[in-house]
Amino acid sequence: MSSALSSANPTYALQRLQYIIKKEYRILRYMFFALALYSAMGFAQQTAQNLFSHYQSALYQIRIIELGSGNKSSIGSGFQINDSGVLVTNYHVVSEFVYFPEKYRIEYLAADGSVGDLSLVNIDVVNDLALVQVKSGSNSADFFSLSSSLPEQGSSIYSLGNPHDLGMIVVPGTFNGVKKNSFYQRIHFTGSINPGMSGGPVVNPEGRVVGVNVATAGNQIGFLVPLTKIHALIGTKNFTPLAPEDYKKVIASQLMVNQQRLFERLEQGVWKSNELGGAKIPTLEGALLSCWGDSNSADQEALYLSVENRCSLDEEIFLHGGLRTGGIEIEFEWLESGEFGAHRFYDFFSGSISGAGAGNHAGKNDVSNYQCKQDIVANTHDVKTKSILCLRAYKEFAHLYDVLYIGATLNHESQGLISHFTLAGVSQESAMRFTKQFVGAIAWQ
Repeated sequence: MSSALSSANPTYALQRLQYIIKKEYRILRYMFFALALYSAMGFAQQTAQNLFSHYQSALYQIRIIELGSGNKSSIGSGFQINDSGVLVTNYHVVSEFVYFPEKYRIEYLAADGSVGDLSLVNIDVVNDLALVQVKSGSNSADFFSLSSSLPEQGSSIYSLGNPHDLGMIVVPGTFNGVKKNSFYQRIHFTGSINPGMSGGPVVNPEGRVVGVNVATAGNQIGFLVPLTKIHALIGTKNFTPLAPEDYKKVIASQLMVNQQRLFERLEQGVWKSNELGGAKIPTLEGALLSCWGDSNSADQEALYLSVENRCSLDEEIFLHGGLRTGGIEIEFEWLESGEFGAHRFYDFFSGSISGAGAGNHAGKNDVSNYQCKQDIVANTHDVKTKSILCLRAYKEFAHLYDVLYIGATLNHESQGLISHFTLAGVSQESAMRFTKQFVGAIAWQ
């Protein structure tokens, strides 16, 4: 019957044949995919086992020991890079020792259970790296080699570390390239970087280092310091330990160079004019800052309209537990109301600027109180603004400041623009140039 039907209807027979071929092709494709996945998993497992067996002795737990109690106050990971006992780790792993060398010491725990002291050889605070060295005794003859280049995007890489006092673990993951919108360059790694793995190496299947564990954003999203930063740090010294009195001098120099580089890039960037309510605001075009917007336009019971634009540099520089720097925040809010009289709107408008504050964490031992200057200024676009500019000095680092700016336009009785920015860890020269560029770019539509 089917034969007769096929003879009577050749189109149906052809369609039926095509369906069978497609079905068989899908089945084969799924089989090949499953086989490839199984092979990849097997290869990853075998690679992880090889890495564990070959490099366990070159991976260390880094401990910060509080001298008064003799107990560890924090832990991280580190890995040996030569036969002289030099280890790479994160700056934030050793930061409390850097800030308070009279209170802490650095210690290692090796895979064989041996313990010893470490000296600080060099730091790169901007890229969150540090070099430490075994002070005395025998260090491992095994060490990690650095890769000559980063892997291709999508390649398998392996994160190593010592989380939670559990000993060495290997976490397979994927290299996703250098993170976009990044001034302080980071590699995006798909894999679990757990607490205590900071400072551990991330290697390719050949066991060569391509990055250093630095942070996690959860949900299998990790970030690594890229290979180039490790090469730069290793190439700057002959591995002579730093003197404690030089620790913060090195940091101060690195912060000053970094802020100059950052603000030169901001000044040379393409600033475009965007509309916000009845104003035109400056926005940096490109990938340096991430921007977000919001409004209450859907709230039919609101007595006023609020439209917001917020941009920020997503990364900061960690200095110690209570101090972060290197960040930028830029915020604008357009306010208008037909329900308020002029006096009531002015009170409401003025109150809206009272909550502005610093964009970074800093304590009283790290920075001075803000010193503020208030003025009424008019720019070349005839925008009249009540401006408040505040600076607070870093106590440990001369010539570096946090800057807070708040501005409220005065041209209209029932509408206006609030502008606000914070800059962390900048020179006065950089702050003044940025403020002039920022205020001068605001205009009316």
